[in-house]
Amino acid sequence: MQGFTLARSAAALAMCAFGASAFGADDVQAPAGPAAIAMAPAQQQETAAPGAVVAAQPVAEINPAGLPFRAGTYRCELNRQVHVRDVAPDLGFAVLNWDRKDYTLRAVGTRSGALRYEDSASGLVWLVIVGKAMLLDTRRGQQLANECRN
Repeated sequence: MQGFTLARSAAALAMCAFGASAFGADDVQAPAGPAAIAMAPAQQQETAAPGAVVAAQPVAEINPAGLPFRAGTYRCELNRQVHVRDVAPDLGFAVLNWDRKDYTLRAVGTRSGALRYEDSASGLVWLVIVGKAMLLDTRRGQQLANECRN
């Protein structure tokens, strides 16, 4: 019985290290804990916390999908407008005018490929996805402007 347990543990650790699908066991859960974490490939371990501010990253890292994002007036649902006054050439920051105030938002890395800009002082988040953009207030948990197009 102990041999079976050791063999199963070794197989579970191998699945964790190489992916369960490589062993045809998509429904098997790998064990959690220090041993499983130590076996995880280096590419999957994050070096920065999710949502960390992007600092001097190449455009390809900030905008891997090549989404267009340029200054101008974005017209949104409910007759709302967001004025993007400036976008840095490296896409590291953008200056938005909302509710008669200017906000400087910094680029934040995402896994989805969307462009995300945040101003931690005000709680504003500007998201650019395929075909539209939206302005969010994370402090109040509200969408301020949706379906924005330039």
